[in-house]
Amino acid sequence: MGYEKIYMCRDNCMLFCDDHKDEKKCLSCGKGRYVEVLNEDGEKVTTDIAHKQLRSFPLAPRFRWLFLSMKTAEPMRWPKDAWKALDEFDPEFAKDARNIRFGLATDGFTPFHESAASYYCWPVFAIPYNLPPSMCMKYEFMFLCLIVPDPKHPGPKLNVMLQPLIKELKQLWIGVEAYDISLKQKFTLRAAYLWSIHDFLAYDIFAGWSVYGTLTCPICGADTRGFRLEFGGKICYFDCHRCWLPSDHIFRGEKNAFRKDTVCYDEPPKRLSGQEIVDQLASLKLNKEKTAYEVFGKKQNWTHISGIWDLPYAKALKLPHNIDVMHQERNVAGSVISTCMDFSDKTKDNVKARKDLANICNRPTLELTASRGKPRAPFCLKPHERKEVLRWMKNLKFPDGYAAGLR
Repeated sequence: MGYEKIYMCRDNCMLFCDDHKDEKKCLSCGKGRYVEVLNEDGEKVTTDIAHKQLRSFPLAPRFRWLFLSMKTAEPMRWPKDAWKALDEFDPEFAKDARNIRFGLATDGFTPFHESAASYYCWPVFAIPYNLPPSMCMKYEFMFLCLIVPDPKHPGPKLNVMLQPLIKELKQLWIGVEAYDISLKQKFTLRAAYLWSIHDFLAYDIFAGWSVYGTLTCPICGADTRGFRLEFGGKICYFDCHRCWLPSDHIFRGEKNAFRKDTVCYDEPPKRLSGQEIVDQLASLKLNKEKTAYEVFGKKQNWTHISGIWDLPYAKALKLPHNIDVMHQERNVAGSVISTCMDFSDKTKDNVKARKDLANICNRPTLELTASRGKPRAPFCLKPHERKEVLRWMKNLKFPDGYAAGLR
């Protein structure tokens, strides 16, 4: 599988490609492109070894190959009626069922043993969704696009590393020549990005919306009802979800079942369309220090503008980014089990939580007192109940790969 090496600034400021392929120093930080060493005379000598290399794996050849095999050429025309929002944006794109809709997935990991030096690696994968569900998620159809090497977390500068991919996505929207072996004909193959999939922390640097602070939720944005706990110190979204219930739901009028002396008849936050997000990004202005956008953390949480929004069809994207639910399920399940089992070092039902409970809720029987300390919560299992749950878990049977690390 062929790939292209692209030299990078050691601090991820820029790529030495296209109009800047002959630059010897970074145009942003001024650091040299190549490694310098001392010769026998003790003088610095510049080598021809670059500090960093980005590896880019072009998508177009592999998309074309999907139509050069009888096993995949016909299935690639499967979703004729799917992805209606993108099809309405460009009816010509929708006419040919062979045009590809695909998603991107990325996350960082440490490829070496934990005892080795810390080193991050960020692979970016593309998954074509034209194939039926039975084929779509198999390994042979997950295409590696980029390998971003870095001993440190790339942060917002991951957007710089995505530039070769964004450039190719623009070309794929215009089209490349391909051959369909099942129909024995040449055609212009086009492809469009639908969404990305990653955990919540990768969402931050890929989408450009910070997942820290009060405006953590990228969907609710400035309409969030989150607040910071006085004692726990974390952002809390307790009782922020009644607004999605039917307007006549009985929970709407409950004054003390959730937050004390609080009813909720508010409408849910409005979800921004792709066009509204594009317009919002276009209106961003840097602060006086040129370090962040104005009103950051108050009306918006944008840290940078992702290259995804440079795509010609970006305003037609309804779900530009998605959360990898597996990570969230694992974290929530771990917290629930630790709290119900009442593990002292991992439970979320700690002293700080009980102090915040006294501020927020009307549950006097659960509040801390000098005489009884921390009352036992009804969801905390007793010793014999713990054993019963663990026996049940021990006898659970799952398909291979569906319950890794359960022990």
